[in-house]
Amino acid sequence: MLIISVVHQKGGVGKTTLALNLAHCFAENLRVGISDTDLQGSISEISEFIEGIDLVPLESIRSKKELPYDILIIDTPPYLTNKLKDIFLLSDFVLIPTKTGYLDALAIRATIALFKEAALEKENLE
Repeated sequence: MLIISVVHQKGGVGKTTLALNLAHCFAENLRVGISDTDLQGSISEISEFIEGIDLVPLESIRSKKELPYDILIIDTPPYLTNKLKDIFLLSDFVLIPTKTGYLDALAIRATIALFKEAALEKENLE
């Protein structure tokens, strides 16, 4: 099972949109789950309209039990939290979407720093 996390501490950069689009594209050929860790719960609110993609609680992913998915995508909250590093360590790939702008560039620094910290613990994290 491959785990892809979509992460940035700033809101409005397209994390949820990217997570949903990736899940939708992968669901054409693979078994896909998506985890909504954002307290806004945008994905959770529309989950009944998303066909072929299961909503998976983060705790199920953390438990390391065998899940029936080829790919899991984790959508993260738009703020810096100590849970981000834990999510990085669960992940195989981390996508950090951003917009071009001064505030976005400032905000991405802490996200990248957490990623680098996690990559020291998990060598195959990309």
